[in-house]
Amino acid sequence: MARNVRLLLCSLLMLALVPAAARAQSEARAIPVPAADQLMTTAHALAVNRWGMDPCGAVVSVAWTRMGWQINARAQWMSIDVGDPSTYSDCSITYNLDVDWDWPKLCTVVEHELGHLAGHDHVDDPHDVMSPYYVFPAPECSTTDDAVTPSPTTQRSASSTSSKKTASRKAKRKVAKRAGKTAKRKRATPRRTRSAKRR
Repeated sequence: MARNVRLLLCSLLMLALVPAAARAQSEARAIPVPAADQLMTTAHALAVNRWGMDPCGAVVSVAWTRMGWQINARAQWMSIDVGDPSTYSDCSITYNLDVDWDWPKLCTVVEHELGHLAGHDHVDDPHDVMSPYYVFPAPECSTTDDAVTPSPTTQRSASSTSSKKTASRKAKRKVAKRAGKTAKRKRATPRRTRSAKRR
């Protein structure tokens, strides 16, 4: 019994140390949030390159809000066919203001959430960008180059979706209803940070 307890404690300690080791290796500087347009544009371009498509017809609203410590971001979308990402509309990604962000983490989470909008589900490999937990950055996101760190004057404001995008989503919902199809809201499983407190 005592041996099992020791094994369990060792396992939990390793789970807590792996993300810390990954952070120490990256030596990335924290970035202020909401992240600057330059950072989000770069991360988005890397995600489009990874997935070979710009999900949701390149119309994805982005918001920043407080979501507690258990989640990094959440992707949401409407669809008449959950298995066909070309039918996804009303796409949005909400990023968490309560998270300590650095470039590798932000870039990887952007790729992960856009992966959901491109039709990809979670996988069990912690090295894969579609892992449900952030443990390792995606290879293309592991750079700590100062070129991706904007000056404070380029920080974006935390704003809601523009009225133009809102009107477009409402029009798409009306079209789906008129066609006699039921538009269903599918919410991606939240991407969580893997550490002792964020399991």
